[in-house]
Amino acid sequence: MKEFVLAPSTLPEIDIVDLAQSGQILRAEQTTPPGGIPAFLTRDDWSRIVHRHATPDSDENALLAAVERAIHRLLDHAATTLAARPAGLVSATLTVETDLFDARGETFLSFVRAKGHPVACVVIGTRPFPPVPLNDTPPQVG
Repeated sequence: MKEFVLAPSTLPEIDIVDLAQSGQILRAEQTTPPGGIPAFLTRDDWSRIVHRHATPDSDENALLAAVERAIHRLLDHAATTLAARPAGLVSATLTVETDLFDARGETFLSFVRAKGHPVACVVIGTRPFPPVPLNDTPPQVG
């Protein structure tokens, strides 16, 4: 797997533990590879995967293993792409076209920092994470 340096201090901070304990996000892998970062999916996006790829006789563990392989390929692609760029700040969200959630749909890799810890994580899904509420307006500059 290709590697690049990701500075957690430059990433949006979210409470990974609270989101996981409340069931809003789920681990997208059984184990994080050496040098990798923990990957998560939202509950809604896991449901999309199950609806799209599972059959009535599917084994959930086999589906999770397949998703884990897909997630590792996505992260390897992201690392290869980012390692080829000049050094500097990287966008916290990358987008790639995949068939993971929908046929030829956008898949977002949102890099975040665990609240209270200098640990980078990634939330992979059908929209950027954390979602920005529609009633939030960006601060005016100047």
